[in-house]
Amino acid sequence: MSCVDMGNPSGMVSAKSLFMHGDRDETTAYSSARQAYSEMPAPKPFLTFRGIGHSSYFGDSRTVNTFVDWMRRGLYGDTAARDRLPADAQGSNTTWEFVGESTARPPTA
Repeated sequence: MSCVDMGNPSGMVSAKSLFMHGDRDETTAYSSARQAYSEMPAPKPFLTFRGIGHSSYFGDSRTVNTFVDWMRRGLYGDTAARDRLPADAQGSNTTWEFVGESTARPPTA
């Protein structure tokens, strides 16, 4: 939520990350979150709140529902939660993006 790019992640990182950001954020630049998103491997979603600033979307039901379903999908393999994600994020001022599952395996140490 409202993240910043911290450099290229290691090829060993296999975290399931969910990005949520307001595109009018004056505290943490939206462009930095987009850069971080571009560097992460799939699967990866990005929920943009258009016209919204820093953290003002935290209490929004779309934020809560999307977060809970993303966690259920990642932690429990809940396919019903996965399938709800686009509807969870839908709204007149939101954009939902999802890059699907990667078939690439992380390198072995």
